[in-house]
Amino acid sequence: MSQQPGGPGGAQEPSARVPRERAYELLAHLVASAEICVTEPHYYGSFRLLDAAAKLAAALLECGLEDPWLASLQAELDRNKVLMMSDRPAFYSYLPQASRQVAQRLLETAGDVAP
Repeated sequence: MSQQPGGPGGAQEPSARVPRERAYELLAHLVASAEICVTEPHYYGSFRLLDAAAKLAAALLECGLEDPWLASLQAELDRNKVLMMSDRPAFYSYLPQASRQVAQRLLETAGDVAP
């Protein structure tokens, strides 16, 4: 895992370096998803965004970021995104839950980042 300066008292903040090829794959996924959302049913967009979030989390974890919270979120995103195809009301209920989880994590880690 690579470390970057930051955090209180000059502590090292965990980080990951995503190789260019992997970053381009994620970028291509997002751009292609934006294009196809024009022709797909509107609710596919939410699925594609959750899929992209899961892919980003997986890339960060694969590139050395040791973060149990992120690993748990990634698994949860992968598990719940498929609800869009089998249980749309459950999928819609999961969306605000996922947003709250990420917002809470941002608040919890806000002090970990150097100003």
